[in-house]
Amino acid sequence: MREDGSTILSGSATSITSELQVVSCTLQQLLDTAHTSIPDTSLIGQLTIPEYQRPYVWREKQLNRLLNDLIEYQADDSEDKPLYYLGSIILHQDGNTLKVIDGQQRITTALLIQKLNHPTYKSGVVYNNSISIQNIRHNLAYLKSVFNKEVFDFRDTQVIEQTDLAKINVTLVVTATEDLAYTFFETQNTGGVRLEGSDILKAHHLRAIPSRKMVNYQARKWESIDSNNVEYIVQQLTKIRFWDNRHWRNFPFYKDKKGIKDVLIEEYTVNTKNDNEDISYYYSAVKNEHGRLLQMHESTYKQLKQPLSNGNNTLDYISDYIQLYEILFGEATDHRISDTFFDFRNEVVHGHSGTLFLKELYEIAIIAYVSRFGFYRLFEAALWLYRVIYSLRVSTGRNVREDSVFKFVYDHQLIDNILEVYTVDELFHFLKKFHYNFNTDNADTDKAKGRHLQTLLGYFKGLKFIDYYRVNPKEFDKHLMLEIANRLNGKENGS
Repeated sequence: MREDGSTILSGSATSITSELQVVSCTLQQLLDTAHTSIPDTSLIGQLTIPEYQRPYVWREKQLNRLLNDLIEYQADDSEDKPLYYLGSIILHQDGNTLKVIDGQQRITTALLIQKLNHPTYKSGVVYNNSISIQNIRHNLAYLKSVFNKEVFDFRDTQVIEQTDLAKINVTLVVTATEDLAYTFFETQNTGGVRLEGSDILKAHHLRAIPSRKMVNYQARKWESIDSNNVEYIVQQLTKIRFWDNRHWRNFPFYKDKKGIKDVLIEEYTVNTKNDNEDISYYYSAVKNEHGRLLQMHESTYKQLKQPLSNGNNTLDYISDYIQLYEILFGEATDHRISDTFFDFRNEVVHGHSGTLFLKELYEIAIIAYVSRFGFYRLFEAALWLYRVIYSLRVSTGRNVREDSVFKFVYDHQLIDNILEVYTVDELFHFLKKFHYNFNTDNADTDKAKGRHLQTLLGYFKGLKFIDYYRVNPKEFDKHLMLEIANRLNGKENGS
């Protein structure tokens, strides 16, 4: 079945050009091409994995996702249900061989299931890569455990036994040249533009919404958002979800574009629940007033680390925080936020002078604060969070690296301490107790660190000249804390 819901007939073929065929068939027919052509086509040849291909790398996570999808499909006992659609596979026909350019992971996994259901089946596909061989052995053992009802999550199913490859549909894109095959691999379904992780998660959750009216509403709401911000903000949300010291997960470095895309897809499609439940969790407090219990929502925003479900639940979660980001750091404004916050943001918070990664962390911390306490005492939180986070810039002589930011968050449980305190005063006490040493290296005004210090001196008028702190480095943070207190008390210039 296509993603638009229309049925694809097994064995149909369309010749686009002499160098390209598009064939719809069952997975069983594809695996049998070594000795039998696909019906109504001349397509025949031994499936092979080119040596230059990356190895077979699927493990339990990917296997479980496929098995759960198959269980859901098998639960539909309607007589006219379409075939299960496993996506497109790109092949290069080279004489009597069909080289697998895209689809190795799915094909190999299908062969493992076939092996369990039909032990004498021979596909003829040869694997030479040692990593592939190791993962094939591991996954075959795991699937055998599923087959034998030894895996808890699948012990009440017959997902392996009921998987019939003749009822699984694939679309083959078969090219006559290797270059053309890789052109399709790079651009399939993107019109020549690579899909971002946020594009894929949007499509995933729109498909999960049963109401066409609601699909149109969610699509229009998503399209109204500045597309340049969506991917970045989703990454920021994901960092918050990953940076949980109870079960810490590493977020890829910014240069690892593929790694970032993979974790976004996993977090918001693989890890979201397929239960059609739209449940959100909020922070609230209950006040006992002479036996009368008054519930107060401390924030109108959903808990950042809450479990997510497919459809509206995830789309609303993301769009709510995108709108919050626009209020806090974009062009939008909100009457609930004092001008002092925006003035501080505009004058001091930036990604220049070796502080780009700190600016990103600062945004994450402010979003986390608002999700916990709303806009209550936001300017106060903004100043104390700034002191702690940007201490990384003044406590070292070099520009701040991304790995040092990750380590800083982990060592100080920064996100956990924002989200898990009971009161703002408890959080501010934690922030004020934070200690660091001022580093005098590279503090000249023509250096990045010196320019950063000049920015601070421009806002906190009571700070002394940089030369003073070269001689008295221990005085820097004392003066900064005093200046923050003065700002919060409505005093400036140290008065």
